[in-house]
Amino acid sequence: MNFKIEHTWDGFPVRHEPVCVKLSPEDKGVKLEVCAPFFNDPPAPPGEPGMPFSELWNYEVVEAFFLNDTTEQYLEVELCPHRLEYFEPFNFNTLLGEEWKQPESGLC
Repeated sequence: MNFKIEHTWDGFPVRHEPVCVKLSPEDKGVKLEVCAPFFNDPPAPPGEPGMPFSELWNYEVVEAFFLNDTTEQYLEVELCPHRLEYFEPFNFNTLLGEEWKQPESGLC
């Protein structure tokens, strides 16, 4: 599944290239790939990189919500170019140029 985020959370069109999100099956679950412009606005949140951070949504993030339609429980994933090390299973450890993305995603 491929998605493009072309509007802000409140319905306004984004003023930059859309964020691309791709979901694909993997042997042990689902692979989530993100390709997005990098603004560095605001700068990196304080605290130790690679560790959980409260209120990460106040920084530059891409969020994904996964709903279990049987139990109505959901998983919220917040991806931030400054905190990608925390998501080790996704191997988000590369910051390339003015975009942040997974290595070899081919998404952008």
